[in-house]
Amino acid sequence: MRYALAAALALGLTSLVGCTNPNSIGVQVFGAVTVHCQKASDGSPVAGALVSVGSTAALNTDASGNVTFPQVPAGPQTFIARAPGLTGSAQLTVVENGNQNVSIDMTASQ
Repeated sequence: MRYALAAALALGLTSLVGCTNPNSIGVQVFGAVTVHCQKASDGSPVAGALVSVGSTAALNTDASGNVTFPQVPAGPQTFIARAPGLTGSAQLTVVENGNQNVSIDMTASQ
């Protein structure tokens, strides 16, 4: 009986070897990200910019040009910011349970 239990446990553990990103198999893990939006021309903060990432609801930056997303899926993400006459984006690989920062340099929109 002990050998059968040990064999079943070993077989179960070997099936986990090489397991891919947990987000790709339905187990969602998150990290927090604070985004800072600034004008590329002079580095001044962009207040009221609408920032989005993936399917997460878009949020507006505060007077300092900052906004925090408390739960962003771990893995590569693209943050997009828009404000009247300005646009920008930045990429970041979000780390599970991390608390990261990313800056978006915004330029005149076309």
